[in-house]
Amino acid sequence: TVAGSWKEHVFYAGGYRDEETCRRFPRTARVVDDIAEATGAALCGCGETLFSTLAPGTRLRPHCGSTNARLTCHFGVVVPDGDVKIRCGDEWRKWVEGDSIVFDDSWEHEVRHDGDSPRCVLLMNFWHPDFPA
Repeated sequence: TVAGSWKEHVFYAGGYRDEETCRRFPRTARVVDDIAEATGAALCGCGETLFSTLAPGTRLRPHCGSTNARLTCHFGVVVPDGDVKIRCGDEWRKWVEGDSIVFDDSWEHEVRHDGDSPRCVLLMNFWHPDFPA
């Protein structure tokens, strides 16, 4: 981060299921467990599924994911009022509660949170549908 704070509660990453997070958020864990696309890349070590929470004033520096073999979905769980957005490539998009933003995180992306309370998204990596199996 450039400023602020960023916290994650990981359901799946690095080839494993985080039992502590799944116990803490059992309803979300059951939903995630039923989405093969949300667990497949994570169980192969090429992605993750997690809650990502940003405090107001947080800035994430521009960065790139490790591969274009996957896509990233941010599902807006809690999105405060204000200018809370992500840039991927040249496009800025604001999160909306109950809606998803899907992007190729191998492109440079960054986050700005100028809202008034924490922002939480359910982040899921899944295999890019155009990537050969």
